[in-house]
Amino acid sequence: MAYILSDIELIRQVLHENDSSAFSCLMQRYSLQVYNAALRLMHNEENAAEVTQMAFIQAYRQLSSWHGGNFGAWVAVIANHIALRLLEKEKQRQKVPLDENTDVPDETYNEQREEHLQALEQALAQLPEADRQIIRWHYYDGVPLQAIAERLGQTENNIKVRLFRIRERLKKKIEHGNNN
Repeated sequence: MAYILSDIELIRQVLHENDSSAFSCLMQRYSLQVYNAALRLMHNEENAAEVTQMAFIQAYRQLSSWHGGNFGAWVAVIANHIALRLLEKEKQRQKVPLDENTDVPDETYNEQREEHLQALEQALAQLPEADRQIIRWHYYDGVPLQAIAERLGQTENNIKVRLFRIRERLKKKIEHGNNN
């Protein structure tokens, strides 16, 4: 019976009547959508299932902050955030520890290059968070443009254009001493 109720009616039942079966109904409606969103990022069925479960738990806890719209899309966004955090943690965990020879100075050290890198870091810090995230994904994490486009719900060409524009802004900031 509860399955024919709208999302809003089910959420009202959860919030006002503490009806867990209403939330179960929402989970049945949207679990495949959320799972597929998680799978696109995780590339592993078991991890995607875990992300899906975590997303619904978080959605349940934050249900009062839902402002209408597509409930499934809202939970899928939560799943995307969880998946990205898990992927970042995994990447950090997989970093190779420094070996004992790292105390030896690198003979290719170049003071001018170091200054350029510092200027680049300062310019990056001045970018909007969305632009910094694209730079991080593409250049630091090696995420393919198509995957970035999927994460952001844009086309690959849009991401290429955004990267070009971001690089141009970075060049100008570096050339003009980060004052732009």
